[in-house]
Amino acid sequence: MADTEQENEREEQLLQLQRMESKLVAAAVNYPGVITRRREHQLRYAITLAGLETFQPGAARKGGRTDHPEVRVRTPRLARWRERILRELRDPILDPLSGDLRLANAAKLLGPLVPEVEKTRAEIIEKYANDFPATALDQELGKKTLVTIAGGGGGSGYVYIGAWSALQAAGFVPGYVIGSSMGALLGLFRAVRKRGDFDAYIRFAKSMRTRSDEIFRFVSLNTRYGFPGIARLYLRAAIGSAFQNENGEDMLLPDLEIPYEAIVAGVLRGALTETPEEYTRSHHLAVDKRPSALQLRAQVGAQLVRLAGFINPRVVKEIVIGGDDLTRSFNVVDAAGFSAAIPGILHYDVARDDPHMNGILTALMEREDVSALVDGGVANNVPARTAWHQVQRGKIGTRNCYYLAMDCFYPQYGPGHIWLQPVTRLVSYQVALNARYAHRRLEMYPTLSPITLLPEASELDKAVGWGHDQIQQHVPYIAKFLERVRWTS
Repeated sequence: MADTEQENEREEQLLQLQRMESKLVAAAVNYPGVITRRREHQLRYAITLAGLETFQPGAARKGGRTDHPEVRVRTPRLARWRERILRELRDPILDPLSGDLRLANAAKLLGPLVPEVEKTRAEIIEKYANDFPATALDQELGKKTLVTIAGGGGGSGYVYIGAWSALQAAGFVPGYVIGSSMGALLGLFRAVRKRGDFDAYIRFAKSMRTRSDEIFRFVSLNTRYGFPGIARLYLRAAIGSAFQNENGEDMLLPDLEIPYEAIVAGVLRGALTETPEEYTRSHHLAVDKRPSALQLRAQVGAQLVRLAGFINPRVVKEIVIGGDDLTRSFNVVDAAGFSAAIPGILHYDVARDDPHMNGILTALMEREDVSALVDGGVANNVPARTAWHQVQRGKIGTRNCYYLAMDCFYPQYGPGHIWLQPVTRLVSYQVALNARYAHRRLEMYPTLSPITLLPEASELDKAVGWGHDQIQQHVPYIAKFLERVRWTS
């Protein structure tokens, strides 16, 4: 219990430091010239120094993990500095003053503390001289890595394509991508190459509409690892060709140029009164032909009502695909497929003969004690908390990150959204628990309807434009966070 309390206190301190820097950066963008650039950098360096614990030297410069062992930094002055900055600067910086007064007060308070920052930095450099040079310390404290978190939401998520495109146009490449459901699927395209070909991605998305019969099939299929649904999602037929290596083999997670993880929900054994097979029969999901438009609408509506029953920690648990040794070599399409498999609506499974994936999935379901893998959104739809914890555990080596969370599935009042409010409101409570872990959570607006899974070309272009325009509004803040901060005494 004592260890848990200590860990919770440590996490709270790190989040307070993160909020302090967020307030300072926002004020610096909104009120330029109130303090000097030198003082601004001293403030930000001092805050980041207070949060220093463990890092992989060189990771911040490289933008990913290196071969260098991680170093756990502990010195008496560093411990005292964290306590002091939280005691003396936290309240003035987080005080609900106007930004210019907040900047002026923080700069004034830091002045007498600059020598202590210098001594703390020098003590670390001296103690760990055999572990890393001073430049590696300054890179870790002065260079933030962009982490993008993409929430689920069906067709509403197409705005993410425009958002990532705008980020790339501004020179910002994610160092880590994580997503749930549609966010995991589109995030996979962002993660495949550091330099994304967004025109190609859009063309690919438009082509899928003409192949809808290949992607959504109404055929009976026994569940193996997934959960039954009205339609079967054949994601490999849809996007498999885009995720093959030069030798024609399917890509695994380590083959992606940007570290990527997908959130999947595991249905806890015994949590439901019916097994997947019984659920299929009782809800008439085992079909071998496409239902009429009226029948399909009625079936989807009924299953969306039942979907609320899955958004419950007593029914499902969050599983991070790519987050541990067992799932680190997961097939990338399977990771996105399971994450996007809406229980009762879309069924994704691995029915092919694939010893590698069958071995992983069998071991995973046994270890997690789950009966099926379903849409990650029912467990954690905008996984900012998970992203933050994964970074703290060493996912990308550096711990100094900027967390940008994008949410497309929140209560909206348009005709394509309002009827989903019972579900979106339920999800919004879950999302609220993650909000404090992100520097910024964007409620993407406007968006297509969640049920527009394969939009027409004109609709897709609109969605991409909406996402691009919204990110453009936030580029000055993102740029300020990601600029190199340098220490000068």
